Amino acid sequence: MLFMVTQTYPTKSATEVGKVAVGTLGKAPSSVKAVGIYITPGGDGIKSYSIYEIEKGHVEEGIKELHKRYVPNFSIEGWKYTIEPLLSVDEALAIMGL
Repeated sequence: MLFMVTQTYPTKSATEVGKVAVGTLGKAPSSVKAVGIYITPGGDGIKSYSIYEIEKGHVEEGIKELHKRYVPNFSIEGWKYTIEPLLSVDEALAIMGL
């Protein structure tokens, strides 16, 4: 199952966020695979989109690990994040009975 983590933070916090990110790279459990990480300026600063795939049967564990990965950012001024499940078009249509 795919999950998207969206981070937002002011440009003045970008260096600090980058340092934390470098320190957490490669520390996810094997059930969580980074599919892609994308960064863009936007709004009041920076937006980052990270797509992760969590193996079937490990979703609960994987979500907890994703949250743990972002705990070091909690003290960074203006930093926020959300974790959202993503559905493919086929999955979304099947839920609607189409």
